[in-house]
Amino acid sequence: MDSLMSVLATAIGALALGVTVMIWRRTSRPAPSPSLTPDELFEQEYLARVRRGLRYVDLKGLQTASHSSLELDKVYVDVGLVRRAPHRVGTDVLAGLPEAVQGRWPLDHFLSSETPQVLAVLGGPGSGKTTLLRKTARAICDTGTPILLFLRDHLTEILRGASLPEIVTGTLARYDLADPHEWVARRLRSGRCVVMLDGLDEVARSEDRRSVSAWVERQITAFPDNDFVLTSRRQGFQDAPVDGAVVLQVRPFTPTQVREFVHGWYRAVAGTITQDAEERAAEEAEDLLTRLDSAPALGDLTVNPLLLTMIATVHQFRGALPGSRADLYREICEVVLWHRDEAKKLVAVGNNRHKMVLLRSLAYLMMTNGVRQLPREVLLAEFDRLLRRLSTPLDAEGHLARIVSDGMLVEWERDQFAFAHLTFQEYLAAAYIREKNLIDTLYNAVDDDWWRETTLLYVAGSDADPVVEACLTSRTSAALGLALDCVAEGVELDERLRSELDSVVDAAANDPELRGKVVQAMMARHARSVVRTESGVLVCRNPVPAALYRLLQASPGVKGTGDEPARGMDALDALEFVESLWRTSSSPYRFRLAQAADLDDPTVLPIVKSLSVWIVDTRAHTLVPWSHGPSPRLVTLDEVLNAAREDLRPDRMRALMRWSTTDISAHRVGIGILFTTFFTEQHESDQAFLTEQGDGAEATALMRLVWEQVLQQARETTWHPEPIGDVGTVVPQLYDTGHRQQPWSIATLKLLQDMVSDWDTTGSLSPSRARRMRMMALMVATDVDKPAVLYKLAAAATLWDQWRSGKRERSEVIILAADAPESLSARRPR
Repeated sequence: MDSLMSVLATAIGALALGVTVMIWRRTSRPAPSPSLTPDELFEQEYLARVRRGLRYVDLKGLQTASHSSLELDKVYVDVGLVRRAPHRVGTDVLAGLPEAVQGRWPLDHFLSSETPQVLAVLGGPGSGKTTLLRKTARAICDTGTPILLFLRDHLTEILRGASLPEIVTGTLARYDLADPHEWVARRLRSGRCVVMLDGLDEVARSEDRRSVSAWVERQITAFPDNDFVLTSRRQGFQDAPVDGAVVLQVRPFTPTQVREFVHGWYRAVAGTITQDAEERAAEEAEDLLTRLDSAPALGDLTVNPLLLTMIATVHQFRGALPGSRADLYREICEVVLWHRDEAKKLVAVGNNRHKMVLLRSLAYLMMTNGVRQLPREVLLAEFDRLLRRLSTPLDAEGHLARIVSDGMLVEWERDQFAFAHLTFQEYLAAAYIREKNLIDTLYNAVDDDWWRETTLLYVAGSDADPVVEACLTSRTSAALGLALDCVAEGVELDERLRSELDSVVDAAANDPELRGKVVQAMMARHARSVVRTESGVLVCRNPVPAALYRLLQASPGVKGTGDEPARGMDALDALEFVESLWRTSSSPYRFRLAQAADLDDPTVLPIVKSLSVWIVDTRAHTLVPWSHGPSPRLVTLDEVLNAAREDLRPDRMRALMRWSTTDISAHRVGIGILFTTFFTEQHESDQAFLTEQGDGAEATALMRLVWEQVLQQARETTWHPEPIGDVGTVVPQLYDTGHRQQPWSIATLKLLQDMVSDWDTTGSLSPSRARRMRMMALMVATDVDKPAVLYKLAAAATLWDQWRSGKRERSEVIILAADAPESLSARRPR
């Protein structure tokens, strides 16, 4: 069965969802019997061979070492199919579909018809065609009879006119499974088979492909009651179509499927699942996903199952994302251009590595011309120029056809060719610059953002000093941004240049002109994390970095340095930061604070779900803290009561009572007046007791009475804690607590309003004031119709105490969003 497992494409597509193939016309597998007929024995052995031969993911062709025992069923995700005209199927490795094309169905959806089906599954390189057939074959073993053939392995037999039963029987014989009673032929005549023929495009010569298609049509005619499924790239099928076939296109992975694939991959790698192994697998999967989310150019590649498999493999064995992007792109290019063909043992005309020579030069030509696509005649002229230096039997047209078939180049429009993704153009241009020592191209282009990614890919493996020095000489916003990017990439850099760059950033705080340039540079870097949500909003998935925040807002106590997120600002500070950004930045987008819908979008939520974010509450027209899980600003009633119990220590009670007499001139009512009035009206005997006792006994008794009253009210009140937002929003709520207040509570509410307003204005709350506010709020809550706002105020004072004491860390961050028209792309066009 080795020949059935020899393709690298079996690595593509895989996740633990799996497809349960229930073929309507197939019969259920009979239960094993102690006495089996020869047919039943042969069938059991045949199906066992199929299951064993297709059990594992095959990673042949990958340069990075990998596991050889990843089970396909554990790491498979169904890519899904949609009906599509053959000429509309994409040809490149990242071939997608227009947004207007809807639907995603499993192969079984098309096979479950009462009538036999002839299906042609088309897709670009690495899109999951072969793996789809392998997984389907394993699943059909439970309900029917799968027949899976790789056409490239049987070309000689097909061209000499062998029938389908002859080819299958001959293949089985090579693996010591003889079919003396023509079980295969009889099975086909009974119409109980799904015949899967993989790789029409892998038949190299066009005349041979047409012969193979004619052979397929003859087998369909000879065995008309079976389903037939043929896979191919678009060009192979268009050269040699099969009459009557329903054409289906493989759909690219969705973001959800990417996440499922990565988690399934790491669970399979972990092997025997223990609790520790499962947790470690989940952590490693999330680490890769986080790295992909922070590098949009890599994230774009994950829609292709083969490329995602390669990325997962490299991450697992090298931990190399995104710092070694150049190595990753090199491996991707080499696998796509020749390693997969070598793993499939396909005979190539000419030297495969010549394709890389042609593409590097072509990429550099396109970068220097500032274009994404070239006309056929220009491209062929460049190939002709290069081929005069190479020994190859193919001409320029022949090489172009091979490269397009590989999926690295795509005919974007008629006779207009482009790389499948700008990333490949940038990487190959960087490789050409390194090979030809054309560094002057890069340091003469530090002001041009078009060259940014090429420059970063170059410096990842070369000396960055000339580039950074040119950036510091230029000092435009683009150049400064590039220098900061070089440092962020972790490249080696002369100490003098690193110190000079730090000085420029530091000097920006006091130099308005320089600050504008540095802010522009930092915002350009930050905006590269932008994605477009399903509603069309652009969202920066990464929090605002501390270095950028401090250039525009001097909030005390905000934590973080450099590219770390700025954490712990107040709501007002977050709003003022955005307003400063409007005044300073010349971004094409008018960034604002994110809203809940922006953060809940599936392209954003996985990145921000662990954060506490200041968002705009569009209903209340105010800022509130958002978090996906338990809020770090949520204070429970137990926490409030525990803090109140601590407040009621005798020494603190004495201090509170002394404050009531010494501070009475500064406030309309003191805490002592509150307590005295309360106990005089409701606990006259206790008041007499307080009067007779000394200072310590008085405080102890008061503590007991107050605590009993607070606990009683807490037990009788239904209060659902909510995250503490801007304290300024509490002030108007204090005016609407009900109409049952006693005169003393009305006065206390007024005092609380004054204290909260002062807190909101100054942005600070002393420990003693926090205690007074908490106790006053809890006591007044016993005498109002709407006590929730008082509990909320007590919780806010408690949260402030926890921040100050270090029991809880302030962790709020800023996520920027922009309402941009659809014409403004969130990323560079592919």
